[in-house]
Amino acid sequence: MATVIAFTSGKGGVGKTNISTNLSLSLAARQEKVCLFDADTGLANVNILMGITPRYTIEHVLNGTKTINDIIINHPSGISVVPAASGIKQCTNLDKSQLSLLVSALESLENKFDYLLIDTAAGIDTNVLDFVASAQYRVLVITPDPTSLTDSFALLKMLIIRGKKQSIFIIVNKVENYKASQLIFKRFQHAVKNHLKIEVYFLGYLAIDDHINTSVSQQVPVVLSFPNSSISCGFASLADIIKRQFKNNEKQPFFSQYWVKNLAQPHAPPQKNNSKQIALKQKNKLPQETGLSNIYNLLNEQALPEHELKELIVTLEAIYEKKHKKSVKNINSTVALILAESNEDKIMELHTAIGRSYNRQFNKKINPAKEEILQELADENLSKTEFNQLMESFSDIYHQRFNQQYFGEGNLLLTKIQSLLADKN
Repeated sequence: MATVIAFTSGKGGVGKTNISTNLSLSLAARQEKVCLFDADTGLANVNILMGITPRYTIEHVLNGTKTINDIIINHPSGISVVPAASGIKQCTNLDKSQLSLLVSALESLENKFDYLLIDTAAGIDTNVLDFVASAQYRVLVITPDPTSLTDSFALLKMLIIRGKKQSIFIIVNKVENYKASQLIFKRFQHAVKNHLKIEVYFLGYLAIDDHINTSVSQQVPVVLSFPNSSISCGFASLADIIKRQFKNNEKQPFFSQYWVKNLAQPHAPPQKNNSKQIALKQKNKLPQETGLSNIYNLLNEQALPEHELKELIVTLEAIYEKKHKKSVKNINSTVALILAESNEDKIMELHTAIGRSYNRQFNKKINPAKEEILQELADENLSKTEFNQLMESFSDIYHQRFNQQYFGEGNLLLTKIQSLLADKN
């Protein structure tokens, strides 16, 4: 029974298809029977990357004109490819007949191969999430690009809503070296653990390599066109890790099983906007206009469950980021949230972090040491004894720093008077 691995990302352009394709080839080179399933029905990039022009695609399976065996392309490299039809909107929201055909096709693949690698589209569309959720293992590709991290975070939030919290692994792509990949991963892992309360695991990294761009332009995967390049060695290492750690020990049909559950769910027929429904809307006093106040009122009146509210928030964030080309969460909103929480520890951490950053950038402290000390002394109700002890401590520190006793102007004047009196005697 095949081990099913989905490769996904929050945004496009992170190298996801390159990774899934070259890892498929690297696993096949290790004597594994591998099938690469192109589930990116919007772009079908696997076809382009491998320089193949499929005669039939998954579309022909779903419309019942071809079987899965009819459309599979057996590549000379040793892998098999299930090609996607570029331009198909989605492979979900299928009717029962289409779902039945899809399940049958997936069962056939799971029984035939050792590894089934799914190259999904980027983003949080329903069809993407379905393919990611249906896999046994999920590999999320991120890069140092901040939008890659925020979009991947949004994708994870949507997966959690679907109840998929386990077996999530991270590949950091397009970095300089291992150290840089660890900085990116740990920052992402920390955010995910703190805010989403789940664990993600480091699978590996791939360094920047010009051979990738050359191989893409040649439409030959880099492990075939430049097998001795550093990036090909990176794919070899990742393939070894996958072969060692990703196993279907339960011998379960994870992929097809997920879609069987979809098949079992009742599919509601499309609703018509008839007079009965209009009367029902008027009865529930749904807003006729979509002003913000009406949206707020609607959300307050409707008893929406937690997972639906979460999904709504994530969707709104995604729309905002797509429309305005920036994240909803910026430094100002983050600071505002921390201050609004009125959490003493968090505000103190923020204060300390800002102080350190100011010190690094301007080579001076926000508040000079002298002012801070005087302010502290003015605020504290020190006794005379405590003040004297403090002065002694200052004298000791002065002696340690400058290797001489501290003499203020008063001490110097007293010493001079004592010297003059001694001379007169």
